[in-house]
Formats: sequence, structure tokens, C-alpha cells
Amino acid sequence: MKSMGRRRKPAVIITSTPWFMRMWMRLFNPMVRNEIRKGAYTKSMENLILLHFHGRKSGKLYEIPVMKQDINGRLGVFTDAGWRANFRGGMEIEVFDRGVRSTMTARLENDPEALADIAQKMIRENGLESMGQLGMVLTVPREPTREELVEAAARHNLGIVFLTRAD
Repeated sequence: MKSMGRRRKPAVIITSTPWFMRMWMRLFNPMVRNEIRKGAYTKSMENLILLHFHGRKSGKLYEIPVMKQDINGRLGVFTDAGWRANFRGGMEIEVFDRGVRSTMTARLENDPEALADIAQKMIRENGLESMGQLGMVLTVPREPTREELVEAAARHNLGIVFLTRAD
């Protein structure tokens, strides 16, 4: 009789948004978009920004409320959403932040090696708590290795859209 081997849980897991939260966001996104444009903020909305851009191939208008993050001193958005592919190679977009509209360049970083380097730097500078900013959860009682971070970024198809002021 063969013994049933237990699968090892990965050391790093990227959390996904539960279905009920995705449904809630879909229902309330029109209101949230309007509030971001107006700059009418509550404490829970202080890190929300609105990305306004047209699809590179489709021309479709996207207005996406996202959570902005300080990523090693750079403004960025962590996502595994399909719309991020528009930012490969960079693209100028409009960003609404607290009612202020700015033109920014959005550039996608989705190389798992580069993402692991970014995560390691954040962990070194801010401790393991910073993994929550990346949507990462540790399943081991230690700092993750670079290889574990690379594997998690690749497995979960993680990307960061970096935003910089357009000149």
C-alpha cells in the first residue's frame, strides 16, 4: 500500500480577493470612482487612486480604483489583473489622487526575479510586516528565501505597476 504523501504548502502565498469582496467592489466601484475624482475621502479611502486609461490594443476606456503603495520609495500598485498588460513598456495615463488629476507614466514590472528583489528590500528595511503590503502571507516561521519569493511571484502571476510623474 502506497503512503499518501502530503503536499508541502508553499512558504509564501499571495492572497486573493474573496468572491464576495469582488462582487462588493463591482457594485460600489461607480460610487468610489466618483468620490476619488471629487477628492471626498474617508479614512478607509485615503490610499485609493483612480487609474484612467485606454487599452493599448482595444482602445477600451478603463477607470480602475486601486490601492496605491509606497514601494521602496516609489509609487506603485500590486496586481494580478489582466488590465496591467497595457503598461508593458510604459504608457501615459491620468491618475486621480484625492481629487487631483495628474498625467503619469505607468510601467509594468512583472519579472518574478525583480519582484523578489523588491520584496526582499522591503523586508530588510521594514520587517516581515511589509509582506502584507505586497499581499503576501508567510506559512513558515522565518524570513522567506529569494527563491521562495521568486516562486510565489511566478505562481501567482504578480506584477507591480509603477507610476511616475510625466514630464
